[in-house]
Amino acid sequence: MSLQNFVISALIKRNQKANMKLAPSHRFKRSRKFMSRSSGKVADSITVKGGTIAGVKVEWVMPKLLAEKQDANICIYFHGGAFVFGGMNSHRDMAAYLAKQANLKMLMVDYRLAPEHPYPAAVEDAMVVYEALLAQGVAPQRLIIAGDSAGGNLALATLQNIRDEQLPLPRASVLFSPWLDLSHDSESFKENQHKDVILNKTILDEAVAMYAPGLPVSHEKISPLFASVAYLPACLIIASKVEVLLDDARRLHEKTQRAGGDSEYLEWKNTPHAFPVLPRLLPEARQALDKTAHFMNEHLSKRC
Repeated sequence: MSLQNFVISALIKRNQKANMKLAPSHRFKRSRKFMSRSSGKVADSITVKGGTIAGVKVEWVMPKLLAEKQDANICIYFHGGAFVFGGMNSHRDMAAYLAKQANLKMLMVDYRLAPEHPYPAAVEDAMVVYEALLAQGVAPQRLIIAGDSAGGNLALATLQNIRDEQLPLPRASVLFSPWLDLSHDSESFKENQHKDVILNKTILDEAVAMYAPGLPVSHEKISPLFASVAYLPACLIIASKVEVLLDDARRLHEKTQRAGGDSEYLEWKNTPHAFPVLPRLLPEARQALDKTAHFMNEHLSKRC
């Protein structure tokens, strides 16, 4: 464990301990405010450009040399935040780092959040953006779909919808600490309940109640781990050994392999949930994103 990881994990744990003393409504407001803060300016070599695609807010994060390049590779990214927090500010650092390392355009999708916009709003936004890119003539071989935590759920659900609607699939996918089983019925929830410095069952159950009120949490549209993963593109999954969602990542990897799919799984020992999102702070995040960039370039360079 790096010194930075030790310090950051301790600070997160202290903040979360204070959060858990608050009433749910107060905790929600505080967390949403915290996740909306900007972490600072990105490198001068990176261009950040806001916009919309088919009515959905997006943000392009890309090397300046690619800004006018129409045939550049694109990673469509869905941010984490339990479907109720997060956005462009919380994930811009990660997007800038990965865009540079993989030499591609990061298309950050600012999908609608619950409780204002519960399921299926986020899934609808994800599909609209993907279909619009195809309609614009973007070759699916130049596309990667990725996401972390709830964004990992959204990424997998989008891939399954693309397959089921018989649309052209992207070249590959990347999932960081995906939240795929919203029933929270796994061994890692028990084993890591005191090790995970960010998540716990209370926080996630509250988010589920806002995201999918009244819906069965084990339904495959809410928990895409339970849907078929056959015939999906190659996937890289990265998780932490001490997070409560560890089994979501492991089970997806194992299920994909059983279905004959291509899945690569990497695990870090003592990092926070969705740690690749913090490259400005953690050397482990930079290491994970470097490996992600290698995976992306390897698959994007393959011929049809």
